[in-house]
Amino acid sequence: MESYKLLTLWSWLPVRITMYQPILLYTTEEHGCSLTTFYVRVEHHEPTLLMIKTCNNEVFGAYCSSRWGERNQKDDRGNRQAYFGTGETFLFSLYPDRAKYQWVGIEGDKVGHGAELFMAADSKMITIGGGEGQAIWMDENIRFGKTDRCQTFNNPPLCPSGDFEIRVLEVYGFATDQLS
Repeated sequence: MESYKLLTLWSWLPVRITMYQPILLYTTEEHGCSLTTFYVRVEHHEPTLLMIKTCNNEVFGAYCSSRWGERNQKDDRGNRQAYFGTGETFLFSLYPDRAKYQWVGIEGDKVGHGAELFMAADSKMITIGGGEGQAIWMDENIRFGKTDRCQTFNNPPLCPSGDFEIRVLEVYGFATDQLS
């Protein structure tokens, strides 16, 4: 990827994260297209940066504030929580357009439940953003996805058609991650 795009993305990261060296944790080019492998390689790292390049050369993704391992946490009644994450999570687009989409409640505004749906994952899919649509959804084979406007980030679809085929998914952690 061109250095100016990476510099733009780097400028959007929380300042405390920019002090750390990024580490490639998972890429479909090396590790294959499997959610199981994705989880094994990334679930204990916090935060992570997901970058998707589609077969139409769009590039977009998300900064994910929480560990993917939180998908297995249970609430007080023993039910698995569908969504997890924090308002530090954000979406981005790098090509064809450059844009950052922060959580709609980042300024402290009161928001509804639909705007607090940051990350969700199970054995069949990964979702980022929710409420009247999903900002990023990927299937269990990390091959197909879709993108819609969602309440969490008030983003437009991150690619023109809304549906996309994944050419490459890369997930980065940061050198000083604390492993659980």
